[in-house]
This record gives sequence, structure tokens and C-alpha cells, in this order.
Amino acid sequence: MKDLRPERSGSTAVPDLSPLLGWAIAAAVFLVWAWSTAWPAGPERTRDLARHEDRSRRLVDSLIIAATFFSLVLGVVALLRSQQKDPVGSAAAILAVVGVVAAWALVNTVYAFKYARMYYLDDRHRFDFDQDEDPSYSDFAYTAFSIGMAYSASSITQSSTPSRRIALAHALLSYFFGTFVVAVAINLITGLTQGG
Repeated sequence: MKDLRPERSGSTAVPDLSPLLGWAIAAAVFLVWAWSTAWPAGPERTRDLARHEDRSRRLVDSLIIAATFFSLVLGVVALLRSQQKDPVGSAAAILAVVGVVAAWALVNTVYAFKYARMYYLDDRHRFDFDQDEDPSYSDFAYTAFSIGMAYSASSITQSSTPSRRIALAHALLSYFFGTFVVAVAINLITGLTQGG
């Protein structure tokens, strides 16, 4: 019986980019949903939301971080595909950038929410925001994304060993993702300049 599937030669075979596209869409939806809920929250609402999250959140956070690492693998596959100078290669390069940036944003979002839970639920984790009112999610976002970009939050003091340990883990993870973002950007720029 004859195989009716179309033939694919080695040079035209396209690795399936749909997992990376799915990742980018899912990450974007999660980020928009999470921050549209959390960003406008004042201190009282932030406290209520942080207290509402239960202990199973640790598992959810771990799964999200694991998914971000998997997305980096998908990004590498897309970067390899982007070396071919065709429309699919260009789409693969764009998806690689979007996927890596989404992973970086998710890591920092996970830590922003984690810092809120630490502040409001656990007396061992102390943060000094040098302000009179309790912090809002936007303050925790500032902390997390500052660590994500500069590997420190200069205007926030972590005044306990457990909170400094978590901030150090976040800084190291952010450094890894930041290095990956730079590598993807360099690869993309190199590909664009050589493709012209």
C-alpha cells in the first residue's frame, strides 16, 4: 500500500515549532492574567491574596520554574532551526526570543508572588521596604524584577537569613536566564546580519 503522506527532504523538514508557540502563548496568558489581578491590588488586597494562596503553591511554583527550563530547550531547538534562511527560520528566531523572554518574566513573577507570601505569611522572612504602609504586589514586583535585572534590590533590605537565601537563589536563577536572553539576542543579531 502506498504511503500518501507528502515526502519531506532533509533540507525542507521543519521541526515542529508548535510547542514553543504554545509555550509563548500560555506564558503570555498567565502573565497578563496574574498581573492584571495583582498589579492594581493595594496593601490590604495583596495581604488577602497572599494569605489565600495555600502551601501547595510551592509545587505550582516548582512546576512553573521547571517549565521555564523546558522552554529553554525549545528555544535552543528554535535557534538551531533559525540558522536556515527561510520564513520558518525567521519565525523560529522570533519564537526563540519571545519564549526566552517569557521564561525570564515568569521566573521573576513567581518570585514576586513568593516574596508576597513570605512577607505576609511567614515571620522568618523579613523585608524592609523603608515605607510606612505595607507593601503591595507592585512593590514585590519591583523587588523581584530588580533582582532579575540587576541581581539585587538595592532599596529593599532582606533582614533575615532565610529571606536572603531565597533572594540569592532567585539572583542565581535570574543570572542564568539573563545570560540565556543575551545569548539568544546575540544569536539573533548575528543571524540577521549574516542573512542580509
